[in-house]
Order: sequence, then C-alpha cells, then structure tokens
Amino acid sequence: DCRVAVALDGHGAGENAISDTEPIIILFGENSVTDNLEKVSVVQRFENVQSADITINNEIKIDDQVYTVKFKGDLVDSNFSMLGHVTLYFTEVPDEPQNNAIYLSPEKMPSIHVGSTIEY
Repeated sequence: DCRVAVALDGHGAGENAISDTEPIIILFGENSVTDNLEKVSVVQRFENVQSADITINNEIKIDDQVYTVKFKGDLVDSNFSMLGHVTLYFTEVPDEPQNNAIYLSPEKMPSIHVGSTIEY
C-alpha cells in the first residue's frame, strides 16, 4: 500500500483545484509541484512510500470513501513514481481516456480536506 496525506505544511488545494462542475482531482507530490501547478492541484505528502498497486479493479481509498479503478492510463506509473502526480477522474471511462489518468467508480467526487488520507 501507499499512504498519502493531502495538503500539509502550507501546501494545499489551490484556488482552482476542486471544481463544482468537473469531477477531477489533479494531485502532485509536495516536492514536484510548482507555484502554477499548485493553483490547480492538490498537494500530497507521501507517508508510507512503498509501491502503489494501481491496477484495474483495485481500490483507492480517500478517507472513508472507497473507489474502484476502472481504467489506468499508460503514463500513470511513471508520473506517480517520478512526480507523485496522478489525475483522478470520477466519471465514466470515455472512448479516448487520458494517458495520465485513473478513472474511478463510483462516479462521485469525494469530500477532501486538509489532512485527508489517500490509500493507493
């Protein structure tokens, strides 16, 4: 498992990170986020860095909310290991999904806040 805490040490969710209209969360590791990226991203701090087992039908837990991976793009593993970056989509998998994205079910945005925990 890989355990992550969201928005610690002065970093957090940028002013445009969470949208009421787009069910997407863009995450970056605290050591790779730039000022511009921070405006549209949620910063994550890795607490238990082992390997993240992100595969189809595996679960990702955001606090007490459990999601199932329905699609994982080809760039997810490399972006995650190098930058702590992943984009979570809470939508159906489109005909042409994003290569850097994980599509999750149920298709409902989680409630996240400073100190939320994500388990990959």
